[in-house]
Amino acid sequence: MVSLIKLSSKGQIVIPFELREKMKLQEGNLFVISDSGDSICMKKIELPKIKSWKEATKPFRDAAKRSNFSEEELKELIAESRSR
Repeated sequence: MVSLIKLSSKGQIVIPFELREKMKLQEGNLFVISDSGDSICMKKIELPKIKSWKEATKPFRDAAKRSNFSEEELKELIAESRSR
């Protein structure tokens, strides 16, 4: 599908209805946008749904258990990274 669209004074464009329907786009969808020369590329993205804080932090807790860091070493590392 090829369409001619116009950039508004606010820098906005309208994605044609047929394309929104084909790609199942809805209000609030997120996109990543990048440029390459004189082209602009938009890609629809979906953020993972996180059920709980415990689920979201599990990979970090597992990595901490495997790291052999003591709790004190971990606190020092966190403090050091926050002071940068």
